Amino acid sequence: MNLFNRILLITVITFGSIYSAQHLKVEYENIELQDPPTSFGVSKEFQEKLKAERKKPQKFFLYYANGDSFYKSIPKESFTHNAGDARKDENTVLHKREVFKDKEIKIFKPKGQNAVYGYYSYPDIKEEFYGSTEAKFSQVEYKDETIIIDKYVCKLVEVSFPNNPSDKTKVWYTEDIPISAGPNAFNIFPGLVLRVESPQYINTAVKISNEAKLSDLEKINPKLPVYKEEEFYKKMKEIRERRSKVTKEEIRL
Repeated sequence: MNLFNRILLITVITFGSIYSAQHLKVEYENIELQDPPTSFGVSKEFQEKLKAERKKPQKFFLYYANGDSFYKSIPKESFTHNAGDARKDENTVLHKREVFKDKEIKIFKPKGQNAVYGYYSYPDIKEEFYGSTEAKFSQVEYKDETIIIDKYVCKLVEVSFPNNPSDKTKVWYTEDIPISAGPNAFNIFPGLVLRVESPQYINTAVKISNEAKLSDLEKINPKLPVYKEEEFYKKMKEIRERRSKVTKEEIRL
């Protein structure tokens, strides 16, 4: 074996061991491309504050080890807007406060499963559970285009969803890191997903390392209920019907 082939073999073995023996950590930056939908019953000032907050890039992290992956968001900064006061009686004033509090997104993909498990918590109605779904694409088309992200060659696959087949989402994955993992449910491709371009947002990896610890990979709580597919969608409809959109506080003088 000549010197070049020896160096190539050592490089391949070393690279392969890095991503099989250690724990992968990927930092993503998500940019929303559309304004949030107009909420009824809230003030124009609150809507403008929400729009400005949503335009700020948001951090997400993916942790991967031993076939399991865990994806989470860093919540945006909360804020409260006073939308006016109204006197209920001579001792009570109602303060209408509009509250924005971003929820932390947590998505789990256990080893050997195609389904992902999203964590949902609603303290106001005392509900806590997981929703399990599988990625269902109406079209998957692999392209010849490539780009470089953080020194990794990424290939392109275009996908669309059954509920809106005309909208194309571009998914960039790298076979240099041959694991099926990525943001949200984009984790069924032959390599780590480093960028997702949808009509609603762009999510791009900005740092890839082996700095993850086993403690970073949260585990699914076996004590919480799990709702799967149609059962999950019915549950979410029920949750929306039970929750109010605006927080009101009564403060006695």
